[in-house]
Amino acid sequence: MKISIKGFTLIEILVTISILVVAIIAILQMFPLGIRVGRSAQMATIASELSQEKIEEVISISYDDLESTIKSKHYLDPPFERYSRQTTVTYFDPNDPQTTPSEDTGIKKIEVTVFWSPPFLVSEKSINIISLIAKK
Repeated sequence: MKISIKGFTLIEILVTISILVVAIIAILQMFPLGIRVGRSAQMATIASELSQEKIEEVISISYDDLESTIKSKHYLDPPFERYSRQTTVTYFDPNDPQTTPSEDTGIKKIEVTVFWSPPFLVSEKSINIISLIAKK
């Protein structure tokens, strides 16, 4: 007479459980990384929007009222207290873009830089947007 026993042995069950535990732990370790990457991307997007907002604010001023200025790096009001912004308006020479002319050439360069410190990194990050405005 032949006896047929169907089922899993205790060793097979323990091996299966240990493989599942290792796989689940690996997957769970990806969640904090995903949260950090998502938060970093969110902060970069906000910085980009803050710099674009300042560019649009400066462009809305007429060319003659727009003075050549350098607004030093300053922290923004809540809810953007983690961000600081620097705005520079200078004359621009299209024939020699590397130098900054001292007199009006009919074109002004607006440069806005937004700085922020991501919550999980030590180094400061920044985004820089440059726009040109011409005399009409």
